[in-house]
Amino acid sequence: MTGVGRRRISRRAVLRGVGALAVGAAASLVTGGPAATLFRLGRPSAPGARLAAALPHSDGALRLGRVALASGLVERDAAGLVAGLVERIPDLEAVMRDGSDDDLRAALDVARRLEFAAHGPDVVRLDGWVVARTEARACALIALA
Repeated sequence: MTGVGRRRISRRAVLRGVGALAVGAAASLVTGGPAATLFRLGRPSAPGARLAAALPHSDGALRLGRVALASGLVERDAAGLVAGLVERIPDLEAVMRDGSDDDLRAALDVARRLEFAAHGPDVVRLDGWVVARTEARACALIALA
């Protein structure tokens, strides 16, 4: 039974529509549009770039990271900084790879709070700021990215 007023759609028209949809989705993935967010593609792979993308004030973190690197209070290479962060946040690599930006910020926040609560040598002063060494390392990674 065919409905009144129904239009037949040819296979060619369907294939054109599917092709256009595929091209649009691919462009969205490459440019970081909505499809990239949906599929979690297009995420920065370098640790510093990943942190910069997750933190809301990455410009301030960049400045603080440069100060931290110049001060010598943190490691000066990306591998050393990541190792120092992993020491404080054991599942950091998994969070950076698979977690959301909120997960990454929460992991950094827990480590920061623990360092401040300990009142130990992991609380440092950088350019008038009092920060946890974890924060200084994260900012330094952003500066190296």
